[in-house]
Amino acid sequence: MPKVFVHTHNMGKANWENQYFDFSRVPVEGEFFALSSDSPWYQVELIVHTPFKEDLAAEIYGIKVEHEKVKGNKLSLSAKFEF
Repeated sequence: MPKVFVHTHNMGKANWENQYFDFSRVPVEGEFFALSSDSPWYQVELIVHTPFKEDLAAEIYGIKVEHEKVKGNKLSLSAKFEF
């Protein structure tokens, strides 16, 4: 599992939190991730791949998003389905 240095912040703020996590793969720009089952969601803004570091696959920078808003925009929850 690739070790990733994760930098997260709130929109418009430089309140960075920096932590290491093992991911099954390195997230790509635009993807969403959560750091635990009850954590906020973040969207990847920037990825820096670090093949020169043996114990670190990448650094990712993520911005906090409102997960209900993201789900509402991405899923067709308001559509009417006919069977």
